[in-house]
Amino acid sequence: MTPESRAGSPEEEIFRDALHRTADALPPLPDLVPDAVREGERRRVRSRGLAVAGTFVAVTAVTLGLALLGPLLRQTPGTEPAAPAPGPSITRPTPAPSPDPTEPVTGMPIPAPSSPPTATPPPSSSFPLWSPPPSPPSTTPPAAHTAMPYPGATS
Repeated sequence: MTPESRAGSPEEEIFRDALHRTADALPPLPDLVPDAVREGERRRVRSRGLAVAGTFVAVTAVTLGLALLGPLLRQTPGTEPAAPAPGPSITRPTPAPSPDPTEPVTGMPIPAPSSPPTATPPPSSSFPLWSPPPSPPSTTPPAAHTAMPYPGATS
């Protein structure tokens, strides 16, 4: 069509007639809506199935992992761990008990403080606030002393 042709002109009529003759020979267009709906349903079912299968695999993996590794991860004080592999053991010999009860014991763990230490103000004098009393020299062995069951008890 040329730009100077108008609606209803003889050239337009010829052009429309040619288009109609060509289109009449073609079969009617198929309806694509039912196929598109069916394909959408298949995709939805497929994605839901994959989601369910993925969830099943994840839950099964976690359950089996906990069943197999659970006893290793959860050892309570009441349960004993598996026996160690046989072989040479490395242990420190225990020191012989000292007959002097005032001597410090070596090889024992030092208990940790139950609360964090608090800052105390420095003493006003150069003397310590408390010092243990000097122990009197004893002429008798420690086993010779008799112990009372509680203070203030009479025998």
